[in-house]
Amino acid sequence: MKQYILFLCAIVVLSGGCSEDFLETKSTQEVDQSQMFETTTGGLMAVNGLHKLMYTPSLSGWYAQGGYETYMIWMDMMGEDLVFTIANTQFQSVARWEWHRDTGHRYLSIDYYYRLFYYFISNANMIIDNIDQATGTQSERDYIKGQALAYRAFAYHQLVQCWAERYKSGGGNTQLGVIIRTTSSTDNLPRSSVEDVYTQIHTDLDNAIALLEPLNVRRENKSHIDVHVARGLKARVLLAQGRWEEAARTAREVVDKAGAKLQADTYTTLNNRMSDQTNTEWLWGKKAQEDQAGSLRDFHSFMSNMNVSFNRNTPRAIYNLLYNRITDTDVRKKIWFPRAQDPESDSKPIIPTGGNIRNYMANKFVLSNENAKCADVPFMRLPEMILIEAEGYARAGRFTEAAEALYPLAHQRDPEYVRSDKTGDELIDEIMFQRRVELWGEGFRFLDLKRLNLPLDRGPAPRTELGYSYDPWNSNTKMPVNVDPEASNYNMYDAHPMGENNRHKAAGIKEWQWLFPQSEIDVNLLCEQNPL
Repeated sequence: MKQYILFLCAIVVLSGGCSEDFLETKSTQEVDQSQMFETTTGGLMAVNGLHKLMYTPSLSGWYAQGGYETYMIWMDMMGEDLVFTIANTQFQSVARWEWHRDTGHRYLSIDYYYRLFYYFISNANMIIDNIDQATGTQSERDYIKGQALAYRAFAYHQLVQCWAERYKSGGGNTQLGVIIRTTSSTDNLPRSSVEDVYTQIHTDLDNAIALLEPLNVRRENKSHIDVHVARGLKARVLLAQGRWEEAARTAREVVDKAGAKLQADTYTTLNNRMSDQTNTEWLWGKKAQEDQAGSLRDFHSFMSNMNVSFNRNTPRAIYNLLYNRITDTDVRKKIWFPRAQDPESDSKPIIPTGGNIRNYMANKFVLSNENAKCADVPFMRLPEMILIEAEGYARAGRFTEAAEALYPLAHQRDPEYVRSDKTGDELIDEIMFQRRVELWGEGFRFLDLKRLNLPLDRGPAPRTELGYSYDPWNSNTKMPVNVDPEASNYNMYDAHPMGENNRHKAAGIKEWQWLFPQSEIDVNLLCEQNPL
């Protein structure tokens, strides 16, 4: 498998750009690494290249490829809680569960994201291999190396969750994972086991935490990884493994030590709502830079009111059966609009100029200026850590601790929420409901379903035999009158853009595993493909 150097490109971008030809022809072996890492200043520029991979648009020019931030949208489009309302090429095939099983087309399939995560790994490897010899202080070297280790672990966790079978708690986990590369070698290698990949992830995160924890380094902004972000990543990994108490304790450390606080106006402000990393709940996120903006590549090109064609044409909606569970006193309920099409409604969504309106559409992400080219994007927030702690304790049978952990978040969002006295599955369901509402649109739902071995269930279809309409919400200014009250809003827009065969996917079927790109299989004969 070829390993390309991308962080050098990120550095070059600062002074004018980097061509795709460079990425396709220059391997790590052709770069004078010693010159790159003569000083820690160069090393920090290399780490900045890793930050930029989180959001740098694809150099292919293809839309909907904006680094990790557009991958986040895939993770929710492949679940049930983010509903596709109108046919559109950008994410329709993702929500239909097609593109992650397409091995061929380089720009329309999983090839881009597969290469993206190995770009993280190859560039992190170069930093890790070279930074110890760089001129500078030991704390500077540790800060650089710690972030590179965390990024490598982060990339491997994304890869193993998608391209392998789920981690089975208590099992041997000898099933094939992904290819582990911890050096700049480009030799062909076979896939390692899922267990071995998770072992590598924990080794990297533990080393990152050990390096970052003693440092008294003030982050330039929240795009940089500090010890709390590294520990938050470890909590995510432990949760995916079903190591419940460890996940809960690790998340609790972040809650207690990171200095993040729940912010009262997180869901009420219209001043760049969920688009500004100064929010005190944010632990890690993109810091927008206009020179890195890409129309129909930035996260907000697809998820907010940014004035681009996708947002104008294709509103995102919440799964109505999830929305219906939200209490009326919960502030989050106001960011979705179940009666958006009703001309008599007093509550109207913010839309880009000339945009379509659909019932249940979302205003979770709101830009103050619809003509902005990019905005900040959250990668990790304090509420996620609170929810990991609550879920971990609940699944470990420690129900009192779970309810105590959940209460501050649930009560802050809904002042009438009282501390839960539920136990067992009822408490777990309450926590997962809070997780689905709180983290809607932030890239977690597909992975949550997979780690818990749950089916994809997009809800019951309308009962047409009783006279209910199948696609009633196809108007900007008219409320439907024949909606089945028991049906989900999946496929009730735009003449069924998603297809009925995608309403349900059984747990554990082969389609939960992404296929390896054909380009990887062709180059690396040791890489075994997932079942077709």
